[in-house]
Amino acid sequence: MFDLTQEERRVVLFLVAVGLSGIGVSALTKYFAPNKPISFFTQDLGKVNLNSADKQSLMAVSGIGQKLATRIIEYREKQEGFDNLDELKEIKGITDSKFSRIQKYLAI
Repeated sequence: MFDLTQEERRVVLFLVAVGLSGIGVSALTKYFAPNKPISFFTQDLGKVNLNSADKQSLMAVSGIGQKLATRIIEYREKQEGFDNLDELKEIKGITDSKFSRIQKYLAI
């Protein structure tokens, strides 16, 4: 059918082998690849987590000073963590207006 020299047949055979092995590797990586992405972004990216933040991290939020950060940590330890942001209103010094200003910087 094709008039190929021995060297040309070897090159064609090599290219076919490389192509088939590439298809095999591609199929294996799709089959064994992890289902969840390695990195992901959420709306909480860059926010301070109330359940894990230290005093300095809390104080980095505009409107939270040293005393308020201490109260937040004490409340967290007493209640064994926050379930939602609205619990902040139970802490002395956090009024509705202060809560509305700081809530966008905090996460659970």
